[in-house]
Amino acid sequence: MKIKTKVISIALILSVSIIYVSCGQKEVEEQISITNLKIMDVDIISTKTFQAHPLGVDFGRKEIYFRLSSFYDDPHTIGIVDIQTGEIIRSFNVRKGGFETPGDFYNPTYMRFLDNRYFVVDWFFKILAFDNNLTYLYTTMFRDSKLRYFFDFYEKNGEQFFVIGEKKSRPKESICSVEIYKMIEKRNLELHKKILEIRHKSLFYTWPSKRTLFGQLWSSSWGFEKDGKIYFANSAERKYYVYDLNQRNLESVQLNYLKGKKFADDDARRIRYEIFKSGDYFEDLERKYNKEYVDIAYPEELYYFGFYDVGENKLGIAGDLDLEGMSFRLDIIKVDSREYLESLCLPVGGGFFRHLSSGDRGLYLTQVNVDKGIYVWIYDDSEDDLFPFVKLNRFKIIDN
Repeated sequence: MKIKTKVISIALILSVSIIYVSCGQKEVEEQISITNLKIMDVDIISTKTFQAHPLGVDFGRKEIYFRLSSFYDDPHTIGIVDIQTGEIIRSFNVRKGGFETPGDFYNPTYMRFLDNRYFVVDWFFKILAFDNNLTYLYTTMFRDSKLRYFFDFYEKNGEQFFVIGEKKSRPKESICSVEIYKMIEKRNLELHKKILEIRHKSLFYTWPSKRTLFGQLWSSSWGFEKDGKIYFANSAERKYYVYDLNQRNLESVQLNYLKGKKFADDDARRIRYEIFKSGDYFEDLERKYNKEYVDIAYPEELYYFGFYDVGENKLGIAGDLDLEGMSFRLDIIKVDSREYLESLCLPVGGGFFRHLSSGDRGLYLTQVNVDKGIYVWIYDDSEDDLFPFVKLNRFKIIDN
C-alpha cells in the first residue's frame, strides 16, 4: 500500500494554554507557528492477520497481547505475540468464571507488562496480576464497575498506578472522568487522584419508545500515560490536556489548525450497513419487535478521530477521517517542543469506528508506533462475530 505525498500550504497555529491547578498560578499562553501540513508516503511492507481480541501492545518489549479464545470458551486463552514476526511466543489459559470471583476471568479486555508483572483487566470489575512466568499472583477488585473510554498502567517511584477515563452516562451527556488509582495488593481499590471531568453530548433515550438510537461518528475520549505525564483528549474540543504527575499541574494545548468536521445521519447509517454489515440483523429485529433502530451522527463538529502515543517524544493526532477512502490522517507532534513533524495516512476498520460511537467502552484498541513502523488495528468487526479480525501492519515512511 502506498499513499502519495502531499504538501498542504496552510497557516497552522497551535495555541497552547497552560492552566495551573495550584493556587496563585496564572494562565500562560504560548504560540507555535507551523507553515505546512506534509502528508508523507507510507508503504505497508508486511501484514499479519489474527482472529482474536487485542488486549494491548508493549512496543518496548516487542509484544502484542491477544485473547485468542471466544468470549464463550472455557478456559480463556491469552496469547503473547512477537511484534516483529507475528508469531505466538507464549500463551496461557485462565479459567472462565463470574466477574465477582477474584481468581476467575469473566472477559479479559486489557493487558500490560509493568515492573516485571503482567496485569490483565477483567471486563470492568477487577485486575489480575501474573509474574513474568505467567503465574497468578493476586487480584485487585474495583468497588464498582468501571466503564471506560481509556485505560493505561504506569509506574512512579517504584509503585504501580493506572489512569482511567471512566465513562459515566447521563440522560443528556456522557462524562469522561479522568482518574488515577494506585495498585494495592488487596481486594478493593481506592481512588488516588481525580484530574478532570470532560463532557460529551449524549443521546437522549426515552422509554418506552419505538425508537432506539445509536450514535455513530460520535464524540469520544482517548488517554494514556507517557514519561511522567497523563495525556488525554475530547474529540469535540480543538485541544488536548496534559497533567504533570510530578508538578501536579494541568495544562490544555490548543490545536487551532484542526478543522472541524460534521457528519450527516446518512454517514452514521453507512457505518452499520457497510462497515459493520449488520443492517439485515437490525432490520429483522425491527420486524420482530416493531421497533425502529436509528443511527445518528454527532450533531456538532468533531476535531479528533484518535489520540495516541506513537513513539519517543511523539504524539499522534487523528486530525481527519476519509470515509470514502477508509483512512485517517495521523498528525505527528513532538511532545517537548510541540513542533509539528509530518502526517501519515493509515487505513481504518471496524475497531476504529467502535471508538467513534456513543456506546464505546474502550475495548477496541488501535495502536501505532511510527518509530518502529508498527500499526495494530481491527479491520473487520461485524456485529455477529464472536471476536474480530486484527491486522498487524509493518510500514515504512518514505522521505522524498
